[in-house]
Amino acid sequence: MTPTPTLPKNLTSLLIATIRPELKWFLCLMILPAAWALEQIAFPYCTKLLIDTIAEYTGDRAAIYSQISSILLFGLGAWIFLTFNWRFLDVVEVFFVPKFQASLRLKVFEYIERHSYQYFSDEFSGSLANKISDLSNCSWEMLAFIVRDLMPVTISILCSVVVLGTVNSVFAIIFILFFIVHMLICIVLSKKTEKLSDAHSEDKSLLQGKVVDSLTNTINVRLFSRNAYELNYLNRYQQQEVNSHKKLMWNLFHVRVVLEIPSFLMIIGSVYFLIRGWQLGVITPGDFAFVITLAFNIMMSVWRLGITMPSFFKQIGTCQQALSLIRKPHEIVDIPQAKELVVVQGEIKFDNVHFHYNSKVDLFKNKNIVIKPGEKLGLVGFSGSGKSTFVNLILRYYDIESGGILIDNQNIADVTQDSLRRNISMIPQDVSLFHRTLRENILYGKEDATESEMIEASKQAHCHEFVQQLQNGYDTLVGERGIKLSGGQRQRIAVARAILKNAPILILDEATSALDSVTEKHIQQSLHELMQHRTTIVIAHRLSTLLGLDRILVFHKGAIIEQGNHEELVRAKGHYARLWAMQVGGFLPEQANTHPVVETV
Repeated sequence: MTPTPTLPKNLTSLLIATIRPELKWFLCLMILPAAWALEQIAFPYCTKLLIDTIAEYTGDRAAIYSQISSILLFGLGAWIFLTFNWRFLDVVEVFFVPKFQASLRLKVFEYIERHSYQYFSDEFSGSLANKISDLSNCSWEMLAFIVRDLMPVTISILCSVVVLGTVNSVFAIIFILFFIVHMLICIVLSKKTEKLSDAHSEDKSLLQGKVVDSLTNTINVRLFSRNAYELNYLNRYQQQEVNSHKKLMWNLFHVRVVLEIPSFLMIIGSVYFLIRGWQLGVITPGDFAFVITLAFNIMMSVWRLGITMPSFFKQIGTCQQALSLIRKPHEIVDIPQAKELVVVQGEIKFDNVHFHYNSKVDLFKNKNIVIKPGEKLGLVGFSGSGKSTFVNLILRYYDIESGGILIDNQNIADVTQDSLRRNISMIPQDVSLFHRTLRENILYGKEDATESEMIEASKQAHCHEFVQQLQNGYDTLVGERGIKLSGGQRQRIAVARAILKNAPILILDEATSALDSVTEKHIQQSLHELMQHRTTIVIAHRLSTLLGLDRILVFHKGAIIEQGNHEELVRAKGHYARLWAMQVGGFLPEQANTHPVVETV
């Protein structure tokens, strides 16, 4: 597996790392909204100049335009500049936002994709997808708040304080106090918003996962007539999400109510000191209009900032919750400078392997086994005996506690996971396909295969016949997990994919169990040809598939209690012989009524 770029686990660091490749556009986003401060000050100041000029003008009223033309031109220029500025900001966002969100989404997806097989067994895919989407969307909403709200308002306040100082320092002090008190209230109250948002995001992601799980299993819902049950089941999680959402919204309401208080006091204070200053003759009518207009502008801007700040902390909470995706370390990782696996012969060796799924149960203990190059090996035993675990360890879906698994004398723990799995083809019993075309699913075995190679593999797998009968042929979409195809058709696609991959090691997990007898006979011949000159491991659920294999390993509770070919094991009249005798309809029962004689090999 190729090295994964290290992702910062801190939200700020992650955003900086994602922004860095598009830094020039982000700097434009930071600078351009600062011009918004001009809008907050320029038009009230133009109003002040107009009122004072007109109030003090004593000449011919027809000539007033000569006195105010420069003021009007200044206001018009400011308006044109601001209009151009905002539209240019929209253009910059077009270049920055999609790339930023796509980059962040891909970084997180790449990290999650490299988790272990066990990780995805424990998680809802819908919940994971929801968290990836939340992180991408909410991260931009946070940046948009900083760029479009926080910075312009802060700059506007600072510029207003400077300009108001030329009118009267009292108003500058009022504005500073208002801004400080307002922001302190926002910060203090919004901390609770972040926690509530975190809880709501977790509930929302869980609900999303449950919905996707239900939709994925829609066939079971119908087979068991469980529509009402599913509604009630999902409603329990929905009520949990509704309750956490209500708590969050009530918190936002309380924050907004409290923020009304400093705004009200700021306006009252400004009006009082304006009237008092006018009484004392130090405030002109233009000053009066300027301060009142600016105060209302600032009040509305800061009030809007206060209203959106809880949402800002809500986005932080959502992002922090989504960051759990990359804060959990990978369970199985390549060692530094891991080499590529090179398979020449295909020998597989278990050397004193010790493995357990949990601390209570030892599944494999000091297991030693050698699979010779080109050997056709069968694995048989009841469910839970260790057959699938044996294969999963070869694929390195789990790491062993001690010992080593070697392929051509190369420890699989020392090679890249990608190179290991490139050298192994597996046809599972339960085939899952992508909701893509048949062509894309088959070519997953070899993406650069030619059309003729793909068709030849399809013919060998006996799926070319049914594909030709479909309206769109190889361009037919197969549905989620391949639901539009029958079980036998999905297995034939999996066989074609494995044929196309052409790996030196082949693993078959009862690869023909879902096929009719006629098709099975044809595919068995194709698989027989595919097994030639390859090390092959066959997990058997019906023992008839083991007849032509070189050797059979009989598993019981993680131990290999017998081994040999079919004839030898039947003659030995041991556990395998009893399995052969008790199989029903060609299939092995789930468990035995008798205990085997354990002859550990």
